[in-house]
Amino acid sequence: MNTKNIFLGILFATLLGCTQVDTNPPLPVVSNNPHAEMSGPKVIELLNTLYNRKFPNCDQNNNRPAFLCSGIIFRVTDKNPGDTHHVWNPSPTSVKNGGVSFSYLRADSKFGRLAWGKGNGFMLYPIFGAPIDKIDLDVLCSFPIDGWTWNRTTPCGAHASFPATSQRCQSAGVSTAEQWKNVWDTSPDSHHIRQCGFDVSEATGKPAGVPFYQSVRARGMLSQMPAHFSEQNEIVIKTWPQNLQNTLPLMAFFFVAGGTNTGLAEAQGNQKDFYDSTNPKIWVPVIRLFPPATPATEATFQYVDADQLVKP
Repeated sequence: MNTKNIFLGILFATLLGCTQVDTNPPLPVVSNNPHAEMSGPKVIELLNTLYNRKFPNCDQNNNRPAFLCSGIIFRVTDKNPGDTHHVWNPSPTSVKNGGVSFSYLRADSKFGRLAWGKGNGFMLYPIFGAPIDKIDLDVLCSFPIDGWTWNRTTPCGAHASFPATSQRCQSAGVSTAEQWKNVWDTSPDSHHIRQCGFDVSEATGKPAGVPFYQSVRARGMLSQMPAHFSEQNEIVIKTWPQNLQNTLPLMAFFFVAGGTNTGLAEAQGNQKDFYDSTNPKIWVPVIRLFPPATPATEATFQYVDADQLVKP
């Protein structure tokens, strides 16, 4: 979403927090200096603020969907020993189909397990709050639960087996969370590929705030169901070019904490790979993610000095 041109005009309002009634602190100030680094504790402060912002949109404006200023957008990654690819680069599949899959975590959009059961990945800055030299990534669509997008004609499009119900929600006659949930509940089988995704792309020419919030609301409904709490939602971001590490809005690498912390080593390796690949060098932290254990509990985030393979 190309919003940098309006960013300075709304910066003051953004730093004070969106204008909805909000008991949380405003977004921490991110320096306008290119290649600005946030300390580990500051990243935790930002994550907590974003997670707790249950906004329907930003600045009470449906032209500014809530993902611009709230929630945590992250992608799980997998890198086997000996692999040389950069995990922040789009995969060959994403290059071909035009979309990269992420998840969206917020206090009213919870899930207890990450995609594929993976234990590490990276998190993005929100567009309203990113360092000034970072590019804006275009969010295309949002599925309240895993959209099985690899099985669709395009990541946001229909599945060939169910072209009517699985097309974009606005085309399928679905405009509210309740309508989406009704389709899910009444589908006899193949729920994931029967569901529609909410189109939040600029190409619609319509405000994205309403459809995105309806997707969040539908996710909240599913989160109350034990069978679905363990499965993540999915948002699709337009594929970006390779090797943009200096301008990609990558905020942190993370691993799912607990047990033997099996994702730590991979997160550390990605942290070092990112640092070594940037010029000038950019440090981002490794963060511990504790997903919510139940629908009644919250996700938490932790920064630990000893987890950092590259020291700030």
